[in-house]
Amino acid sequence: MKVTTFIPIHRNDGSPVSPEELQEISRKVWERFGGATLEGRVEGHWVDEQDGQHYQDTSLKLTVVSEPERLPELEQLVREIGRQLDQKAMYFEVKYFDGVRFLRTDE
Repeated sequence: MKVTTFIPIHRNDGSPVSPEELQEISRKVWERFGGATLEGRVEGHWVDEQDGQHYQDTSLKLTVVSEPERLPELEQLVREIGRQLDQKAMYFEVKYFDGVRFLRTDE
């Protein structure tokens, strides 16, 4: 499976997330799941259905490939990251596919 999430570079109060904290978050993900790809900055908007509050974020797009049975673990990690960054919600997209292969170039 392939999972995409967005890591905001600012907290909801507008304060920036430090580059060190962003690196620590990225490291936490790729160490636990054996890899991750930061695909760059993206702009997004979200409206909280509970209170109608509008949020505009600049985030880093993060993609992780993992086995489907690890989905609950990955969901929990993204929730923890969201709490760490004082977010109400975190974008979490799961795509299923035939699989990923790493083609060796040294054989």
